[in-house]
Amino acid sequence: MAAGNVKGERLLMFVIGKSKSPRCFKGVKNIPCRYRAQPKSWMSAELFEEWVKEIDLKFSFQKRKIALIIDNCSVHPNVQKIDWVELIFLPPNTTSITQPIDQGVIRSLKAKYRSLAVKKLKNC
Repeated sequence: MAAGNVKGERLLMFVIGKSKSPRCFKGVKNIPCRYRAQPKSWMSAELFEEWVKEIDLKFSFQKRKIALIIDNCSVHPNVQKIDWVELIFLPPNTTSITQPIDQGVIRSLKAKYRSLAVKKLKNC
């Protein structure tokens, strides 16, 4: 999951994989993202709620209220007991048109990641 704002601030990436301890992380003490395992590598309501509550805690320390624009996917429930994050759900079937992160940002992010990964492999 990728999230950011118009000022260029980004939240820590949230990556969901199949393995609880992937071989590629062997020997790695710190990864620059939040990683969770899920049998099908998909977002679940529990993972989403955990992530939103973590974001709420982060912004409570900063004393900053934010709004997250989220698509209406069934695994994105309306999370209760959050004070610093307001969830704004998009109408059905409008995500690709109205949500900025879906308008090329994720594609660019993945392209940059792949480019860096290939360069790293080439150098090794």
